[in-house]
Amino acid sequence: MDALAGALPGRYGATTSPLAPVDTTDLTTPPADVEGPFPVVRVVDGDTLIVAKPEGETRVRLIGIDTPESVAPDRPVECFGPEASARTTELLSGQTVTLRGDPTQDRLDQYDRELDYVWLPDGRLLNHVLVTEGYAVERTYAAPYAYQQHLRAAQQQAQDAGAGLWSAATCGGATD
Repeated sequence: MDALAGALPGRYGATTSPLAPVDTTDLTTPPADVEGPFPVVRVVDGDTLIVAKPEGETRVRLIGIDTPESVAPDRPVECFGPEASARTTELLSGQTVTLRGDPTQDRLDQYDRELDYVWLPDGRLLNHVLVTEGYAVERTYAAPYAYQQHLRAAQQQAQDAGAGLWSAATCGGATD
């Protein structure tokens, strides 16, 4: 955990500002240093949302997960993409969320989206909920991140249960 406290190279090679280490033992209580709450303006797709911060609307990409594409202009809609987007919309519509970056990841991705963990008003980590329910897969980009082991375990649980995109009747029961 100490390695996560310092600045490390992120996904796109830049270093990030250090944050306090994240206590990953409790996925139902956000860390003390989260930002927000911020109102959710809208959901872009299963792993991207827009929140209203005092400085303006901010596009947020969820750290550690990937959902099938549903709106990429240069790519086709992927199997289970609309369902993932609908579930994220269901969880976030009319809600406020709290956010926290991760020192192992850049602050922004290649599309200028802020990379964050997102907590729902009830304290659950949205990134984890989507993987657990089978709407997202765990995705590690350039560096391990604080909740990686939790998301990998959640994915295995979803796979074993045939949840969401892991259903034999959906997408052939697997994703990349």
